[in-house]
Amino acid sequence: MKLIALKLNKLKIMITSKINSGAYRGQSIQLPPPSITRAVSAKVRSAIFNVVEVEDCSILDLFAGGGTLGFEALSLGASNVTFVDKSPSAIRVIHSNVKALGLESETTVVSQSVQKFNLNTTESFDVVFLDPPYRDFSLALVKTVANLVQLGGILVVSCSIKTNFEVPSEYSDVGQKAYGDTRIVYLQKK
Repeated sequence: MKLIALKLNKLKIMITSKINSGAYRGQSIQLPPPSITRAVSAKVRSAIFNVVEVEDCSILDLFAGGGTLGFEALSLGASNVTFVDKSPSAIRVIHSNVKALGLESETTVVSQSVQKFNLNTTESFDVVFLDPPYRDFSLALVKTVANLVQLGGILVVSCSIKTNFEVPSEYSDVGQKAYGDTRIVYLQKK
């Protein structure tokens, strides 16, 4: 019995997701273990991209995890995506996905905390995805990343439905929708 348990512990179970639509529809991408990140479900990704137009847009995927939002955006014609995550496991998975899909020239992968990236960059983006772990979410974080969104650009925020969300003055509320325990908020930079 011990031998079987040891062999099972050595197995590496790869968690994957499929891209929903666009040029890479049906392609599998790896995900970090659920203990590291909470992946955006295929249903929620479809809903987001039914609302947000990303073709020819510059995209920023903050707290990227496995990069599902960014890869979906690239599949739908985004011009480039910058992935930001501080987890070494998540960064390895994103690099692996970039290579597997042949998207090296359209992507930048940054191994930093969102706060450090925010301090170190002068870039702004057309669409920014902000999908932090629910325990790390705060309205201050939403305000902090405002300089990363171009004027007229869209910030897509993922948070718990239990979060008391107040729209910061830097943004206009374009819409909100709940999916299970997740709330997606669409904000446009004023």
